[in-house]
Amino acid sequence: MDELIVASRAVHFAALALLLGAPVFRLAIAPRGPTRGWPAGRAAELAATAVAIVSALGWFAGVAAGMAGGLADAVAPDMLQTIALDTRFGRLWVARLAALAAILAVQALARPAPARDAVLAFLAGAATASLVGTGHGLAGEGALGPIHALADVTHLICAMGWLGGLFCLAQLLLRHEADADALRRVLRRFSRIGYWAVALLLVSGCINGVILVPSLAKLVGTAYGRVLMVKIALALVMVAIALVNRFRLTPRIFAADASGVRALRLSVVMEQGTGLLVLASVALLGTIHPVP
Repeated sequence: MDELIVASRAVHFAALALLLGAPVFRLAIAPRGPTRGWPAGRAAELAATAVAIVSALGWFAGVAAGMAGGLADAVAPDMLQTIALDTRFGRLWVARLAALAAILAVQALARPAPARDAVLAFLAGAATASLVGTGHGLAGEGALGPIHALADVTHLICAMGWLGGLFCLAQLLLRHEADADALRRVLRRFSRIGYWAVALLLVSGCINGVILVPSLAKLVGTAYGRVLMVKIALALVMVAIALVNRFRLTPRIFAADASGVRALRLSVVMEQGTGLLVLASVALLGTIHPVP
């Protein structure tokens, strides 16, 4: 059932990225409401919430089948109850599902407003933070445990927010003709926040890596280490694309070069695609145990 777990985790991470990134994007980068930020935002976020819930169910089914020895035994009521209530994974899964249900209710019932986005960002952030307890985020003895957990939460929040924000930015670039000045303001804010997000990602990622893979031999000689190297390489590609966006393509937009918008839109889509590959590698890492 590892394939089901990996696929469900990857889809779940991607959906959570949009659920976190979209309200943060509206609050901090494009504060004039969802219609000014990116088109069809409400429908996309509702779809992302539904995908997050379905993928959470798939993830649970894969874990339950692994614990029970098969999918047929996993669906027994007593087994489902034991996994959901008596394991850390199950309790966090139930809490995350409750957060997703609350997100769905807010999306469906509340009118667009900064307060609504603040609630959505909080709920999505809490759901994202809960992922730490379902992987290797609590590894580490003594003082290293809390340090690792904090670093992992920071890493997840920054990564999900960045990737979800990129989706919103790509949508905004599709309709830049409506307000070129607004686009320039958005790009300035996105760049400023992006600096902090990348810095926190690098620092927290280094902390996580040192705790989980403390030697070069384990980085190169273990399955976990090799997948981690792939993830690091993909993350560095994302940073490289972001630097090209900031220092080569964005200045063309400020110089009123129409082709710069098209080039930036393509580059942002490439950055998004690389980010999705990063999430896929993270989904795989969660099923591989680092060698102690």
